[in-house]
Amino acid sequence: MKMKLLYGILLAALPAIANAQAIDYSVNGQVKGLKDGEVELHAYDSRTRVSKKVGEAKITNGKFVAKGRLDGAQMISVNLKPGNWGTQLFVDAGVVNLHIDTAGAQHYDYTQYGMQKGASLTSVKISGSAAQSDYEQYEKTSAGMAKDRAAISQKQLAFIKQYINEKPSSVAGVYMLNQYYLFNSDLPLADFEGLLATFKGSAKQSAYFTNLQTEVAEIKAVLPGQLAEDFTLLKPDSSKFTLSTLRGKYVLLDFWASWCKPCREAIPHWKEVYAKYKDKGFEIVGVTNDNKWDQWKKAMDQEKMDWIQVADEFPVKNMPAKIVSKYKSRTIPLYVLLDKEGRILVKTDHKEEIDQKLSALL
Repeated sequence: MKMKLLYGILLAALPAIANAQAIDYSVNGQVKGLKDGEVELHAYDSRTRVSKKVGEAKITNGKFVAKGRLDGAQMISVNLKPGNWGTQLFVDAGVVNLHIDTAGAQHYDYTQYGMQKGASLTSVKISGSAAQSDYEQYEKTSAGMAKDRAAISQKQLAFIKQYINEKPSSVAGVYMLNQYYLFNSDLPLADFEGLLATFKGSAKQSAYFTNLQTEVAEIKAVLPGQLAEDFTLLKPDSSKFTLSTLRGKYVLLDFWASWCKPCREAIPHWKEVYAKYKDKGFEIVGVTNDNKWDQWKKAMDQEKMDWIQVADEFPVKNMPAKIVSKYKSRTIPLYVLLDKEGRILVKTDHKEEIDQKLSALL
């Protein structure tokens, strides 16, 4: 009987544990320039590029109150209609006051690309959110330094390190690191892991922290010495090619595209390399980043490459190609040299590094 009672208590406690980070919020808004309409709140996942609606309300006489529950403090986007006016704010528990003036907004029109038109609000005042105030301080670190990317990066990272040391449980801190990494993917792995190890409490339980942990795991999976993940892609004639069929050979994965100028400029060099080593147990696999096969085939006709060519896949709309994204590179060309067992020897955007390794091997 006692065991049944204890089991019942534990079951009853599970929802509370699962929602330990959940917060009740209220966004109280005042809008100048839009008397009546609607407001929607969305949360955005930068890894999946998926936006999810988390709240909505009516705008009446220029005012609205949007209430709801979130899985912890987070940055959300605010969209006002009609007009598709947009801004962002960091919501944490309690009441956040939002004062908007539509005057001076920056209008855009992306309808020719199959997207929307609207306006980014520039006159916005937010109060009541400590996380928002902290994030605004982070954004000020780059004020007046628009042309000096290296200096901005250095200043932002210094701010993040100090902030995390002072407030290791703040979700705002892990969000800052998340945003920083989006534009600074060359952050050394040791520094990346060191920063993640500093977080505690609510910060560690946030989706932002989980995303960064996943990123670190994926970086480690493509370090030299790791077994390259096998893949099957289509060749120009639509027949299938599987990477593991080349076991027993040294393989260079050349990630390129018809529209990539440095990729195509490197092709004459790879022709020389291929001629030199193809009879010594070496193969090249070109993996195109083209999503339009006619452009890919036209480039192949022009370049006349003798090695294997396959097309990367784009399984999710507006997401990077499937295979190249696994190698954590945001630019091409990208070169990955594999040994005879399919393990990564070199991953680089410099063809000279590949040359040196092949010379030592063959």
